[in-house]
Amino acid sequence: MSAAKKKFKKKPGQSQSRTVSESAADVKRNENKIAVERKKGLGSRPLLPGPWQINLGIFALIMIGMVAFYSPDLHLGFFAVDDPDYVVKNPWIQSISGENINHILTTPYFANYSPAHLFSYMVDYAIGGPNAFAFHLSSNIWAGVVAGFVFLMALAFTQNKWVSIAAAILFIVHPVHVEAVAWISSRKDLVAAAFALPSFLAYLRYRNDKARRWYIISLFLFLLAVAGKLSVATFPAFFFAYDIFIEKRSWRRAIVDKIPFLVAALIVALAAASAQPSMGHRPDPYVLSAALVQNIWLLSGFGSYVLYRLPPETTQTIWEIGGAFFLIAVVVVPFFLRKRFPLVAVLIYWILFGFIPAQVLSFTHPVTDRYIFFPSVAAVILLAWGIFEITKRIGRYQLAVLSSLTLIIAIIWAINTMNYISEWKDPRSVWYAAMKKSSDPTISQNLGSYYVGLARSIGDSSQSISKEELQRLASAVWSKDPRLPKLNSELSTSQQSGPMKREFKDQILSLAWDAFEKTLQGKEDRVMPALFYNRGLILLEKNDLNGAKKEFLAGVNEASRETFAPVRNELTVYCYTDLGIISWKQANYQEALKWFRLGEQQQNMAGANWVPTISQTCKQLEAIIASKPAH
Repeated sequence: MSAAKKKFKKKPGQSQSRTVSESAADVKRNENKIAVERKKGLGSRPLLPGPWQINLGIFALIMIGMVAFYSPDLHLGFFAVDDPDYVVKNPWIQSISGENINHILTTPYFANYSPAHLFSYMVDYAIGGPNAFAFHLSSNIWAGVVAGFVFLMALAFTQNKWVSIAAAILFIVHPVHVEAVAWISSRKDLVAAAFALPSFLAYLRYRNDKARRWYIISLFLFLLAVAGKLSVATFPAFFFAYDIFIEKRSWRRAIVDKIPFLVAALIVALAAASAQPSMGHRPDPYVLSAALVQNIWLLSGFGSYVLYRLPPETTQTIWEIGGAFFLIAVVVVPFFLRKRFPLVAVLIYWILFGFIPAQVLSFTHPVTDRYIFFPSVAAVILLAWGIFEITKRIGRYQLAVLSSLTLIIAIIWAINTMNYISEWKDPRSVWYAAMKKSSDPTISQNLGSYYVGLARSIGDSSQSISKEELQRLASAVWSKDPRLPKLNSELSTSQQSGPMKREFKDQILSLAWDAFEKTLQGKEDRVMPALFYNRGLILLEKNDLNGAKKEFLAGVNEASRETFAPVRNELTVYCYTDLGIISWKQANYQEALKWFRLGEQQQNMAGANWVPTISQTCKQLEAIIASKPAH
């Protein structure tokens, strides 16, 4: 008999009860060992399993995949909304200097405080100048960095490379990201996420190694994240949930080392809040509940993705009460998953915490794609992990099934994403397709404003639209119109102004007017000074001076209700200027001078230079009036 068999051979008279008691003791020891391992959290396993060279290589491939996937947006140019203020006309990003850096760090800009976001533009400008291609490429790279960190975050959570790669792929193709990536002004979301994710990885390293330097690195990265955008300010709450549900830390210890994170978030929040105009909204349980449901549907990847949506509205008190109970249930239910599915509970709370900033600030549009960019990280990790867990029973075919299901979802999402990107590339602007998806009056107003800008550039040698752009636009607007070949023939002769070109310009102005009429129908109590200003421009273009004057006066009145000072001042100056032009055309020089002087005073008071020639125009009018004989 072998030594092993002799060792375990039962001796005569040995009691069965002793064997059972020894087995029970072994089970108890194993349970205690598991409990200790759970208390240690990640200390009992590597933070990122596998050779770092392989992980770095996968990170790089994912990053390249994101940049390549969004390459169709490289020629979009600057968007008409926010891009002019954040980039094109922003003097503080046009050189890397101590004065500009100090101003960005200490002064809110354009109703926001996001210095890391503006510094990213400063770097772009230093490398590529005022080149939209360079800014779009930079945004794609930032998005690629975020996608790479999605892989590392999933790897840290699941310890499974295939699940992590699946999560990163799903993140790349998710259609909810188009707005954040393709719109240069939404770079804020990319910058915030690009610093917030490594902040948590550094925090895990701190918990793993107990090295204080990793805690400091985590805190510094989080500060950069909230300096990119305040939307990640609630991320420390996710740190806390991770500590409690997965690492099983005591509440006291979990709270103490989050205090510096909360202080950092509070400092940036106060600076940002001081710059935000009052929107006049109050948190409403029903609105918050409806917004949450819409946001979750958009996270599914099968929603309708559009720039603006009509906000949910409360109709009855009973709905507010129901909304309050729904919100309580949504917050409480994940708590009961913490023992059996701690990872699921933590990721759900990440999503819920990620929605809070946009809802607390009560923006006009509480459901917006770019607000979902950061919560979508948790969503794709949760989805990839869920597919993996569901397919566990398949055995050796699990990897094939996991890959197939991920591929199917990724293909559907990628098609939706490419379709949405194509809407951004439409020569009639992204607002054209948005009109079919949403009845928000902001969309029709922006479409009309875009058409007005196009019409004014047709035939204007100083800001003329290129022949190629005009042909693309005409092919879309007059796709089945017999006048299209005549216009193309006219354009081929390089005529500055021809009959077909003038006719096409009138067509664009007509489309703009139709869009503004739709805006008026759905405007209700929205403050829209640009609506009346652009209607005035159309009538001025048609030489309807009295009609234009009426619209510009309505624009001045509407601007007085605008809570955002830069918009209020700029639109007021433009309306005063055009009122002066109308009076000049009517040879009423005294009245023209009155309007130009009002515009000059408003512009000087704002410290801006929207109409550079306004002071010179006042002097011209003064000279004309002085030369006229007194009556």
